[in-house]
Amino acid sequence: MPAGDHEIKCMACGLNCPIEAEDKIERSHCGERKFSVWPDKNYFFKRAVNDLVFRDITCFLPEGMVVVDFSLDNILYFLHEGWAEKLQETGLKVILLADKSMLPMANFWMLRSGLLWSVVEVIDVLSSLIKKIKRIMLGRNLRCRRTPPSLTEHEMTTLRLLADGHSSQDIARIMACDTRSVYRFQYSLCKKFGGLNRLRELRFRHNIPALDRQ
Repeated sequence: MPAGDHEIKCMACGLNCPIEAEDKIERSHCGERKFSVWPDKNYFFKRAVNDLVFRDITCFLPEGMVVVDFSLDNILYFLHEGWAEKLQETGLKVILLADKSMLPMANFWMLRSGLLWSVVEVIDVLSSLIKKIKRIMLGRNLRCRRTPPSLTEHEMTTLRLLADGHSSQDIARIMACDTRSVYRFQYSLCKKFGGLNRLRELRFRHNIPALDRQ
């Protein structure tokens, strides 16, 4: 996949400069706070965040922020840890705008990354959603609420192998377990992703490429 497909680009001034890691010597010394949407393939999502959030709300976060389109359509980006490491390196505040069905995966990465990310569930009316984002941009924490169970390591491994096109029998052999265990992992994944009848409905083979694995 071309490198540009998963670059994190700043939207603060319209130049769309790549945001480099904090420890890189060539990191831009632009005085503007950095704002980004990642992945940035959904034009309408990116435009909405820019117009309703970045332009209209004053940000008090020192470095800036990156809003992550943590939706089911982008699931391939979030199967491996490379995306989390890349966002962590920027030093920006990370806000995940997550579908309800993606909250278990968001919890999985939050527990394993050790980062104090903010997760905003996209089920509220627009005004409530913007109010939550504004609270974060003011440097405040969101009120804690009960969240769905996280994916387990076995479930995430199963998900990755399914995305790579492996059958249940292949997965059982790779994970050194019986096929019934794999079916249990798949059943649990279906429940956590909102009651989907078949994991194949996640459409792993859609045209949005996965993040390159390092």
